[in-house]
Amino acid sequence: MEKKRVYIVKKSAFTASHYHDGALNELEHMHEFVYEIKLHGMTNNEGYLLDFRDVEEVLKQVINKKLMYKTLNKELSFHPTTENVAVWMYEQLKGVFKDLLYSVKLYETPESWVIYEGEK
Repeated sequence: MEKKRVYIVKKSAFTASHYHDGALNELEHMHEFVYEIKLHGMTNNEGYLLDFRDVEEVLKQVINKKLMYKTLNKELSFHPTTENVAVWMYEQLKGVFKDLLYSVKLYETPESWVIYEGEK
């Protein structure tokens, strides 16, 4: 089969807390942050882009291991709004997936999320 451009999505989650000063003014509270990463590129000779198991392992090591059960304000060097965390996640994963990384979608709740696609 000829090579085709595809997009694959892998979902994962971590539980963490954060708090906000300033206009948001929220006490420390917990979320189960669910996120999806979208990768894109040409299929290989066997017809796939990347093995989902390999992608999952990267997410566990690069994101979940660092943030699971942490207070994001203490773990990260910036104000951890969902927007800022999505950008940070993108930057961490860009170092691994390079040009294959298309976007990071970070859910704060099932009804509220941020999508970051880098500075294209």
